[in-house]
Amino acid sequence: MSEAPRITLGHITLATDLTARTDRAFDRAVGLARQWNARLLIVHAVEERERVTDHPSWRRGADPVQAARMKLQFDYPGWEGVDTAIEVKVGTPQEVILAAAARERTDLIITGIAREDFYGRDDLGALVPVLAQKAPAPLLVVKKRPVGPPRRVVVATDLTDTSHAALDLALGLFGPGRLTLFNAFDIPYRGLAGDRAELERTMRPGVIEECRAMLVAAAGAAAAAQVEIIAELGAPAPILAKLVTDRDIDLVVTGTYGHSGIMDVLLGSTAMDIMSLVSCDVLVARRKV
Repeated sequence: MSEAPRITLGHITLATDLTARTDRAFDRAVGLARQWNARLLIVHAVEERERVTDHPSWRRGADPVQAARMKLQFDYPGWEGVDTAIEVKVGTPQEVILAAAARERTDLIITGIAREDFYGRDDLGALVPVLAQKAPAPLLVVKKRPVGPPRRVVVATDLTDTSHAALDLALGLFGPGRLTLFNAFDIPYRGLAGDRAELERTMRPGVIEECRAMLVAAAGAAAAAQVEIIAELGAPAPILAKLVTDRDIDLVVTGTYGHSGIMDVLLGSTAMDIMSLVSCDVLVARRKV
């Protein structure tokens, strides 16, 4: 196969709740829009409970929709020279953001997490799992403060057809030179299978060959030769989390992970674990249909 086709970002949608926890996502969105010369749509949802109207007019305060719009315009500097639009609507965040992204045919949705836990599992909040499942475009979950384009990118794969979207997305955006392909392999009832080290030595070469074949099919032999392959025995998320820390990885790209489709079974416990445990940004590829 020839080189994987490059992907361009013409439209980016930022989902923000206007709190400090999404400041990094805002900075990342503006930076990417400037890098790709893309249009940026900033979306904020005002939920019904914020629009209390049963008080006298003198007690109601500012209209929350207008207040949110003003906050975006005056409290979020740095988008000079970026083609930017603001959309503030009443509704649930999921409904408002998904509708805007679909209407604009966006190429990328960006958001942050609810709470960062430096020593453990980050709280993704309610929005991220829904967007990961239903978004019409790839989802970038921002955790780190932007310092430029990612230099080290890990693509997580389980070698099933459903995980190819993540590899295609990473190759299309970054090319092969910055990529590492990661696979965590395991077998049922591993505890009964004998020595772990021997099992790992026996299985790893075959898994690496499968990964190499996947790369060649996606991008050709020349590109595949530029990609490092890491195959480890065990659960993907904790191994990935350690790899991200040890190698100072900037971005993990994942997709519909698992033989039954990771986003289908309990919304994909492995994908959610990856997003919760790794300390870097995570890009979730849209499932191929």
